[in-house]
Amino acid sequence: MAAIGSIRKKGGLITIVIGLALAAFVLGDFWRTNNKSGKSSTFGEVAGEKITYNDFESKVETRLELMKEQTGNESPSSSEVFKLKDEIWKNMVRDLILAKEYDELGLTISSDELWDLVQGKEPHQYILQNFSDPQTGQFNATQVRSFLQNLDQYEEKKPGTKAQWENLEQSIKSDRLFTKYQNLIKGGMYVPKAIAQKDYEQKNKKVNCRLFADKYANIPDNSIKVSQEDFQKYYDNHKQEFEQEASRDIEYVAFDVNPSDADIQKVDKDIKQVETDIKKVENADIPAFVNRNSDDKYDSIYYKKGALPMLIDTLAFKAKKGDVLGPFYNDYIYTIAKVMDFQMRPDSMKASHILISYAGALRAAETITRTKDAAKKVADSLLIVVKKDSKKFGEIAKSVSDDPTAKEKEGDLDWFADGSMVGPFNEACVSGKEGEIKLVETDFGYHIIKVTGKKKPSNKARVAVITRKVEASNETFQDVYSTASSFQGENTTTEKYNKSIIDKKLNKKLAEYIDPMSDNIAGLDSPREIIKWAYEENTKKGDISKVFDLQGKYVVACLKEVREKGIPTLDQIKTQIEPLVKRDKKAENLIKKINALKTSGISFEQLALKANATVDTINDILTFSSYSIPGFGPEPTVIGSIFNLKKGSMSEPIQGKSGVFVVYIDNFTEAPATKDYSANKEQIIANFKNRVGYDVYNTLEKNTKIVDNRILFY
Repeated sequence: MAAIGSIRKKGGLITIVIGLALAAFVLGDFWRTNNKSGKSSTFGEVAGEKITYNDFESKVETRLELMKEQTGNESPSSSEVFKLKDEIWKNMVRDLILAKEYDELGLTISSDELWDLVQGKEPHQYILQNFSDPQTGQFNATQVRSFLQNLDQYEEKKPGTKAQWENLEQSIKSDRLFTKYQNLIKGGMYVPKAIAQKDYEQKNKKVNCRLFADKYANIPDNSIKVSQEDFQKYYDNHKQEFEQEASRDIEYVAFDVNPSDADIQKVDKDIKQVETDIKKVENADIPAFVNRNSDDKYDSIYYKKGALPMLIDTLAFKAKKGDVLGPFYNDYIYTIAKVMDFQMRPDSMKASHILISYAGALRAAETITRTKDAAKKVADSLLIVVKKDSKKFGEIAKSVSDDPTAKEKEGDLDWFADGSMVGPFNEACVSGKEGEIKLVETDFGYHIIKVTGKKKPSNKARVAVITRKVEASNETFQDVYSTASSFQGENTTTEKYNKSIIDKKLNKKLAEYIDPMSDNIAGLDSPREIIKWAYEENTKKGDISKVFDLQGKYVVACLKEVREKGIPTLDQIKTQIEPLVKRDKKAENLIKKINALKTSGISFEQLALKANATVDTINDILTFSSYSIPGFGPEPTVIGSIFNLKKGSMSEPIQGKSGVFVVYIDNFTEAPATKDYSANKEQIIANFKNRVGYDVYNTLEKNTKIVDNRILFY
C-alpha cells in the first residue's frame, strides 16, 4: 500500500518521463525513416542541385505503373524494379546536367514545336512507337488526335493516364533538346587550314628506314627480379592511368535450405493418398481434382509423342486410357499422371473467323457497347449469310469483325498449332472438316469459324498431371539458420572464417569488383543487403557479416577488399602492374646492353651485328598516323620517335611496347604537294561529329560534381 501511495504522489513526474520517452521514440523513428544513413538526408545532388528521395520515388511509382500496364505483369521482380530505379536515377542526373547547358544557351521547345512533334507530318519516333499497330507497324495519326481529345475521359476510366502522357511528352522534349544541343556543337566545329594541312602531311609523309628490336619476350619473366622501389617508381609515374570507381570484393558461404528427409516423407505420404484417390475420381471431375491437389493447373491439351515430360511420355503412349502412372520422384518434385484420352489430331490447322464481341467480353474494345444477347443475334444472322454464300466470308470479316488483327486479313488467322487457340475455338477446328463453317462461343465473344486447312492427324494423348514440390518446413529453415548462425558466431576473423571453411569442407565463393549500386552477385538472388553491408562506413576489410536471409539460403560473407573512388593504393594494383614493372626492368637492362655495345663511329649494321639482331627494312608504308609497325604491332612511342629523327641518323635505344628498338633513317618521302585540304577537313569534322553523341555527355558528367547516396536508401 505504501508503494502504491508513493507512485500516486509521483504520478505527475512519471507521466512526464513516459511522455518524453514516447516522444523520443517517435521522433527517433521519424528521423531514422527520413534519414536512413543516420548521417545524410540528401538522396542525391548534381552540381549543387538536390534530388530528394520523395521526388525520386514519385517518378519510380509513375514509371512502375506504366511498366505494369505495358508488360501486363502486376508483380515485377525485385531485379526489374531495381533496374527501373537505376534508369530513373541516370535520367534525373542527365536532365539536371543538361538543363544547365540548355539554360545557358537559351534552348527551349516551343508549344508549336511540341505540337508538330506530336501531331505534325513527321511525328517524333516516340509517338510512332506508341501509336502504331503492333502487328502491321502502321502509324495511325487519327488515333493520336482521338487520344488527346479524349484524354480526360481516359483519365476517368484509368487514373494515371495523364501522368503517363505527360511522361511521354517530357521524353519527347528531352530528346529533341539534346538533338538541338548536339547539332549546335557539331555546327560549331571549325578546322583551320593549318590543322588540315598538318593532318594531310602526317597521313602522307612516309619514311624509309631500317630497324632492329631486342624483344622482351626473349627474356623469361622469372629471370627478372624487381624490388619494392621498382614497383613504387612505376606506380608514381603511372598511377593516374589506374583511376577507379568504388568497388568491393567479398567472399561468401551459402547455406542452402533444402527439404529434409522428414519434409520428403510428409509429402510422400500425401502423394500416396492422392494416388489412391485419383483412381476413384470420375473423368469429368479430374480437372477440379488436379487443381486442388497439384502445384500446376490442369492441362487439357493433347500432346503427340515426344512432347510430354520424358518419363511420362515413354509410359503414356504404352498405357491404356484410365491408367495411372507414378508416383515419380525427382529433384524434390513428385509427379502422378492419369491417361485421360487418345485422339487422332492434326499438329496444326488453318482457319478464318469473324468475331462478334460484346461489352464485358475478354479484351473487348471500349467502343463496343452491345449486350451478349445482341451479339448472339448478330452472330446467328451472319452465320446464315456466310453458310449460304461462303465467298462473302472475307468481305464480312473485314467490315464487321471485332478482331482487329484478323480483320486486316479478311478474318484469316493463318496456320496455328493444335492447342494454341482458346479451347472451344480449337476443338471446333479439330472436329470440323475443311470448308465447314461453325459458330462457337468463347470468353472473347461469338466466333463464326471457317476451317480452311488441316495437317495430317497423328495419335495424341491427353494426360492429367499432378505435381507436388517438396518444400522445406519451418523446422528445416530453423535448423539451417542455426547452422549458419553457429558458423558466423564462431568465426569472427578472416583467419577463423577461412580455416572453418576448410575444416567443414564448405564451398566458398568470390565476387569481385562489386559497385555500390549493383544488384547482382553470381549465385545469389536479391543480394542488395549484402552489398549495402559491404559499403557501410563501419564495415572494414576483413570483417565477417551477420547471417543474411536470401530466399531459400542463408549467407555469411567476408569483406575481402575495399576500393574507394579515385587512385588505388599500390598494394591494390601490385599484381596487376607486375608484368609492366618487369617489362620496364627488361627495357632498362636492354638499353644498358645496347648502349654498352656502341662505340665511336659504329654503324647501324655493326651495332645490329653486335646485338645479334635481325634488321627489318620498312619502305614507304609507315606514316606518323600509322597505328602499328609491321611485324611488331602497336608502337606509338617508336613511330613518334622515328618522325622526330633526321635523314641519315641513327636513334638512341627506344623503349617500345614489345621491345627496345634502334632505328636508322634512310629517307623521308614528303607528302605530294597540294593546295586542297578539303578532304582532310571533312574527315576531321566527320570524326568529331561521330563522337559528339557519346563523348559530349560523358565529358559533362565527368566534370560535374555528383553526390550519389542511393545506397543509404535502398
